[in-house]
Amino acid sequence: MGKLKVAIVMPTQFDMHSSLTNFVKTYQYLIKNKNIEVTLFTDEKNNVEFEGFKVEKIKGIDYKTILEKILFLLGIPRYFYPKLAEKLKDFNVINANNPEFYAYSYQSYKAAKKYNKRFILRTSQTVEGFFLYKFLTKFFVNPFVKKAYDYAVFTIFTNPEAEERCIKLGLIEDKKKSIITGHATDTECFKPMKVEKQRNKVILSVGGLYKIKGHHLIIQALKKITDKGYKDVELWIVGKGYYENYLKNLAEELGIEENVKFLGAKGHEELAKLYNMSDIFVLANYQEITPAVNEALACEKPVVAMECGGYKFVIPDENYGLISKKLDVDDMAEKIIDLIEDKNLAERIGKNGRKRIVENFSIEKVAEKVYRAFTE
Repeated sequence: MGKLKVAIVMPTQFDMHSSLTNFVKTYQYLIKNKNIEVTLFTDEKNNVEFEGFKVEKIKGIDYKTILEKILFLLGIPRYFYPKLAEKLKDFNVINANNPEFYAYSYQSYKAAKKYNKRFILRTSQTVEGFFLYKFLTKFFVNPFVKKAYDYAVFTIFTNPEAEERCIKLGLIEDKKKSIITGHATDTECFKPMKVEKQRNKVILSVGGLYKIKGHHLIIQALKKITDKGYKDVELWIVGKGYYENYLKNLAEELGIEENVKFLGAKGHEELAKLYNMSDIFVLANYQEITPAVNEALACEKPVVAMECGGYKFVIPDENYGLISKKLDVDDMAEKIIDLIEDKNLAERIGKNGRKRIVENFSIEKVAEKVYRAFTE
């Protein structure tokens, strides 16, 4: 029997943040350990090359920034590639994501149906969308999108709340067609290691510098922590984005600019070292739990995560992390102080957390679930 030929259709921007890096590593594991061949279809503007992958550039409609934002707010799927279907006809499996947001996923479904190919969808989305999205797409987009979900042999979800969202929107009906993987985590890269001990207590926040990531909430929480006498606490922020100047100005306005360090974007190896140099990891993402929580726990670091989509899947109770109330800066500050004061609690969360990540969300564990979608 020849190799299983898998097409991954992902034209959107490849800036190689943690979720995409782990996505690539998951498929590299399958390429190495299973009899499969993977081709990534991506936009011609993306300069990407991954070991083991074949990469094919595709040309589509180049939306301008303002138009992109308008389409996004209206809930109209973006990224259309006129000649995509013809390029997919020779594959055994076609894998795309979120047809309610991306036109190329609906095109992938049409290609799979036309050429009688196995079709797999993937999503991590836990929010229904903006005001206009909810109303316009309910009648004009979702009826078409549902055909893609219905045709899919499996839909891969990164957390149960993403699955519930699709059920609520009427996009899926049969949970037997769902595979819930969690975010894949490289537990060989993200692990406890000996590093230089820091003089101050270090809180770490990782994610793009955008409002939705909630770094400003952690800065506000840090102000409350220092006001309570914890002057030797620093916040290290890893990431880049348009919100950086706002965050720096906020720290200055609050008089804690000396306690906040902006470290820029980091690769996996540098990031693993920073997790180990920190004392507490904090996630304040408005929308959904991110791979950074898994990575911090894999390094045996205690986590404070704000209530967001999918958090219970990774942190089922306080043995694996502390959950602060959504948008509640006071509660976040108190949870951080709890971990500063209670070393036994912090250590217990870290130890339990790594065990949970290794047993449930390692690259190998997630890859085997993905392979099931391709073959069962």
